Amino acid sequence: MDFERVKTEEQRKIRIQEIKDAAIKLFDTHDFYEITLADIAKGTNFTRGNLYKYISSKEEIYLLIIIDEFNKLLIELKIKLNRDFSKKTDEFSEILAKEIERQERFLKLFSILYTNLEKNASEEKLIEFKEEFNSCQIRFIKIIKRTFPSLEDVQIRKFWEILSCFIIGFYPLVSPNAVQKEALKKAKIGYYPPNFKKVLKEQIISSLRNVIYHSGEKVSSIPYRLI
Repeated sequence: MDFERVKTEEQRKIRIQEIKDAAIKLFDTHDFYEITLADIAKGTNFTRGNLYKYISSKEEIYLLIIIDEFNKLLIELKIKLNRDFSKKTDEFSEILAKEIERQERFLKLFSILYTNLEKNASEEKLIEFKEEFNSCQIRFIKIIKRTFPSLEDVQIRKFWEILSCFIIGFYPLVSPNAVQKEALKKAKIGYYPPNFKKVLKEQIISSLRNVIYHSGEKVSSIPYRLI
């Protein structure tokens, strides 16, 4: 297959999107560790060798995708959380938990972000990713600020840190693959993963109330811990 070199930034973006589309199709039907660059290349109009003109690892592709997925979540949150929820913590938590649960691709990628994706990306691409990811986090803070006007940015960031750590650790537990499900069944240990949205909502309420309760105190938080 002939490979035509891109001549404009717009053409480069089209190529990158083609790569992301192929990677997404695979990610929605396969475990991350099963996917190779060769598999991704097969879903595009160019070879694996030409793929390296744009990225150096499959992890770099999925870093781009998680930004897209985070932005999708933020768009929905901006629409749904468009008013003051200061006296409606339960309603706020229900909406936030529901919208996060709907973003399954984001959850899957977020749960492996720090253990897989970041560790296998080039420094250049990782820096670009962290800047983009931080921009998303700032947008999240602004959305929550609108729903809880009395909270300071540092308190909302603390809330996001707690929520992020919970999601990263809890989501893999409640989304076992076929082998894990069968093992749980045969092990007869009387345990099965709980409902993700239900527990997430409880965690949101608990974390939010904790932040609000300490709203008059100095919050210890490292602003860029999660980026």
